[in-house]
Amino acid sequence: MKRTKKKPCAFRILTAFLLASVYLFCLCPKPTSASAPWKYDYHLRGDEAFQEHARYIVETGITAPSTEGEVYYAGPSDDVQGMINSLGPGDTLYLRGGVYNRKIRIYGGVNGREDAYITIAAAPGEEVVFDGAGLNGHDQDQSGPSMFWLYGCSYVQLSGFEVKNAHGRDASAILLEPGTHHIVVSDLYIHNITTPSPRSEDHCCNAILIMGRGGSTISNVLLFRNNIENCETGWSEAIAVSANVSDVNVVGNRLDDTGNIAICFSGNYGNAPSSVDYPRGGLVFGNTVTNCHCLYDTGFAIYADGTQNVDFIGNTVKNCDGGIEAGAEHGGHSTSNILIADNLLTDCAEAAVGIGTPGGGGHVSSVTVTGNRYRHVGWLSGGASILRFGASGVSTSGNSYIDNDEDMDLPVFETFDNPPLH
Repeated sequence: MKRTKKKPCAFRILTAFLLASVYLFCLCPKPTSASAPWKYDYHLRGDEAFQEHARYIVETGITAPSTEGEVYYAGPSDDVQGMINSLGPGDTLYLRGGVYNRKIRIYGGVNGREDAYITIAAAPGEEVVFDGAGLNGHDQDQSGPSMFWLYGCSYVQLSGFEVKNAHGRDASAILLEPGTHHIVVSDLYIHNITTPSPRSEDHCCNAILIMGRGGSTISNVLLFRNNIENCETGWSEAIAVSANVSDVNVVGNRLDDTGNIAICFSGNYGNAPSSVDYPRGGLVFGNTVTNCHCLYDTGFAIYADGTQNVDFIGNTVKNCDGGIEAGAEHGGHSTSNILIADNLLTDCAEAAVGIGTPGGGGHVSSVTVTGNRYRHVGWLSGGASILRFGASGVSTSGNSYIDNDEDMDLPVFETFDNPPLH
């Protein structure tokens, strides 16, 4: 465990800049291919300062530490939790290489500032692994661990390390709970997050869960360029945004073989007061989802269920049960103001796009489906590319079938031969 001494301001700024440069050079994974994300018309969600912060990360690929505060280092044998508890605005904690067989809790006392985020990241060039093997949950109803549990903290960035082997009911790699706001989770490699009996309805787990239980809203979140694979989420989802949550951006992530739904915004399940028990305001942009198959039903890879004002733009879905769906499973509630635009959807068994909820439930309205391209879809639904189940206010335009593989664009964001840090 090492703590640096505070240096004069100019020296500290120069040092922080050099550290950030080394960090980015060593840790940013090398792309095999990429296309410019800003060719799409997309709107990041959050307050003005957070949008500016997130846009810099999205359009440069850089999650940079603050230029103020202290710089700390810790290794697997150090009191990492104790150091995190004492972090203040602008501080950076670099984790040394090695395996950390422990859970981390980031509570309400850990708060950065709008202009000085707290950063917890792998040290430049070092491989950091958080291994959940053998760890238990944090309460009696949760048998699996939440490896990083964020509760009531703010202005925090997590970047550049690996999280694996969280196993059990309600296990997760990253869990955000009430009061947490202004959070960036970037360039993590998350894998082998599993629930013991995935066909059983009460068996769930998540790679990343943003769960707004109660009346305190989770807001201003960016999930950027994380690599999630080889999970079995049971009746839950790899990335789940649920209940009292607003302004969440899911951008440039890669999800492969995650079990049930890959990315889901869902609400009205009784986890918060009814007036706020749903996500509102979200962007799902430039993600790549492959090989997503539900064990017990036919599910879509990306799903809006009881949510409002969410855009699904520029995503690639391939070899999944279905592409993108806007539904509403609970009667008396609605899904509305959904944009499904410029997505590439191929080899989807059910359909490229689904609108409405078969068999009843809530109501779906004000859905725009435009500019999407699809190929080899709908063989389980009689060849349908877009399925509709009683929704209202649906607008479709400019959607097209792809005749050959040469017309398939590359994913919006970088794809990787190997996960980050490997």
